[in-house]
Amino acid sequence: MPLTPNFSVSQLAGSASQFTISDTSTGSDGAITVRWVYLLQADGTYLVPDGTTTDYIVWAYANSSITLDLLTQDTALSILVEWRDASTDLYDKTVAVGLDAFGQNFFYSLSDGQVPITNPPLALSQDYYQNKLQFLCYLKSAEQAITYASDITKAQQNYDLDQWMQNNAADLF
Repeated sequence: MPLTPNFSVSQLAGSASQFTISDTSTGSDGAITVRWVYLLQADGTYLVPDGTTTDYIVWAYANSSITLDLLTQDTALSILVEWRDASTDLYDKTVAVGLDAFGQNFFYSLSDGQVPITNPPLALSQDYYQNKLQFLCYLKSAEQAITYASDITKAQQNYDLDQWMQNNAADLF
């Protein structure tokens, strides 16, 4: 049965800078020897590890997944995986993803910190809740841009706004 290319992307809350790409393809093709992964960012550049001189990351075909530690904030990516032989792209698939564990962790910290027992004045602050809702709207808007339109540009714009709020948390929350 020929290969039907597919992959999934996951991110753990405890390791926001990392994400894992797992090959979920079905079928097989004996000609495949390697995968190449392209991580296209909203600004048109490719995300690669320091020292990488290509636009792609080599992913050994023997490994069913690859974990990359490349993120410093929530990031929208268009991920292209190529299943290759020695010189040719035999199969490929592209998926838009939003990697938002930084924002999700921050949002949880806001929820955890607002518990009235530990911080009653914070729990009663209208500005706090307006800012928290605004932050959540940026996260949800980024998610919807990916889910409904595969739009990494709009998603990244929202992630940049949530990053600004995280950077200015002392003034906002």
